[in-house]
Amino acid sequence: MGDTGRRSQEISPGFCFADGLASLALLRQGMKDKTSDGVYDWNVTGASICYLGLQFLCYFLLTLGLELLPLHKLTAITVKEWWMKCWRNNLTNLKSETSSPSLEPFLAPSSEHVIPDFDLDVDVAAERNRVLSGSIDNAIIYLSNLRKVYPGENYLHKKIAVDSLTFSVQEGECFGFLGTNGAGKTTTLSMLTGEESPSEGTAFIFGKDIRTDPKAARCDIGYCPQFDALLEFLTAKEHLELYARIKGVPELKIDDVVMEKLVDFDLLKHANKPSYSLSGGNKRKLSVAIAMIGEPPVVILDEPSTGMDPIAKRVMWDVISRISTRRGKTAVILTTHSMNEAQALCTRIGIMVGGRLRCIGSPQHLKTRFGNHLELEVKPHEIHSEDLYNFCQHIREGFFDFPSHSRSLLNDIEVCIGAIEPITPENQSVSEITLSRQMLTIIGRWLGNEERIKTLVSSSTAPGVFGEQLTEQLFRDGSIPLPIFSEWWLATEKFSEINSFILSSFSGATFHGFNGLSMKYQLPYGEDGLSLADAFGHIERNRKQLGIAEYSLSQSTLETIFNHFASNS
Repeated sequence: MGDTGRRSQEISPGFCFADGLASLALLRQGMKDKTSDGVYDWNVTGASICYLGLQFLCYFLLTLGLELLPLHKLTAITVKEWWMKCWRNNLTNLKSETSSPSLEPFLAPSSEHVIPDFDLDVDVAAERNRVLSGSIDNAIIYLSNLRKVYPGENYLHKKIAVDSLTFSVQEGECFGFLGTNGAGKTTTLSMLTGEESPSEGTAFIFGKDIRTDPKAARCDIGYCPQFDALLEFLTAKEHLELYARIKGVPELKIDDVVMEKLVDFDLLKHANKPSYSLSGGNKRKLSVAIAMIGEPPVVILDEPSTGMDPIAKRVMWDVISRISTRRGKTAVILTTHSMNEAQALCTRIGIMVGGRLRCIGSPQHLKTRFGNHLELEVKPHEIHSEDLYNFCQHIREGFFDFPSHSRSLLNDIEVCIGAIEPITPENQSVSEITLSRQMLTIIGRWLGNEERIKTLVSSSTAPGVFGEQLTEQLFRDGSIPLPIFSEWWLATEKFSEINSFILSSFSGATFHGFNGLSMKYQLPYGEDGLSLADAFGHIERNRKQLGIAEYSLSQSTLETIFNHFASNS
């Protein structure tokens, strides 16, 4: 190997090690020229040892650099931004040396107090002003114009994940962070925990800035990430013991603390099982227990109840409620897609859409302010078998009393019901009669509502509680049994009667489809609308006459309010 090739290989630790061993072998066989008998001479192992020492120092420093600035963040745009920042700083220093001090501004404009250029909700604006003015007594966490921007493809079309987020979380408060997928919830939590660095703005945890002092800020946080970060061969108990030591729990108290968490989260019977053998719900419980071990003053839970059964959810809710609102010493930030979970746990809720905070307040405040309607759900009585039989008999007897039918129509009737002999009420039972499209049209005209039948025989979904299934059966089999058609017709008649009553009784009421066997409506509510008592009274007075089996009338739910903001994003 030439000198040039040899020099290029000496940056490799493997090559230097092998070269040193080869030189020792050559020395032992007396094949080394122009060298002394010394093992550490430069031409034997001295050069290789020196190169290995230099490589150790260089690679160690490179490892430290990559730890401080991960490789996925070391992109061309970050290098360019760093270079431009240094150039601007040098230019500023040069100008300050040459300019007159009297021309310098007394205070530089602070980016933390720049008002974003989008319309703020009244509550969001009030929260923003309260935080930026410093009126945040007992606030454990507060965010000030926190912003995260990701570079797009080819560093164009930047993605704003979090846009000027400003709010605070008080001691003893459980703050619910709601939003659609991609709204910026997890990105916000990642910035608070140090996984991501903010593009602008900052946040403070116990007065410690997450940008200038991230390690100190993280010491007060217990974090349950969106996806379980467990070591698969450690048991549940070993996980808790490991994190208890990391969080500085005294050695004498570790056993008691670990046992407490195992009991709280119903993991005692799984204590000695490796984490890879746990179910998805038990893994989530273990992740939440890890976040809470050591009694951290700040607990951040990113969708903690994913994969849990209802009983496990209730157990976890009780633990979260106990450490936050009952003890009053811990601040909890919770992200979830379950409105019931937010309603049960959160003292305040913020809804994020497109990286921006759209509303903030207690669950009841949001319902009162944005829930400008009542939700009504009505379930009529089931069709009685006697009424169904009488209606089937009515159709059969009345159908054959038609004065004029072409022979082709009667042939069609005979084929569709499978009859060989002419049809008479005596030789054909009701349950055996099936109705083709043509027969349905004639019956609909005879019953006085041909339009309803048209929706059934066309490709559109028929009205009624099981109209969709009826339409599918008609297109699949080409006909519908008479009893099934009769039940659909009677149910639709009853629904139509209730629907007319609701729409005529409550001005501005809107129909919102079927929920199983029930009908859902939204009724106007508020200063110009009716009261809850008036609506209850009016429905109750007419309940028996309309054949209503049961009904519910309630204020707008969090889910309705959330869907309202999500649909307007």
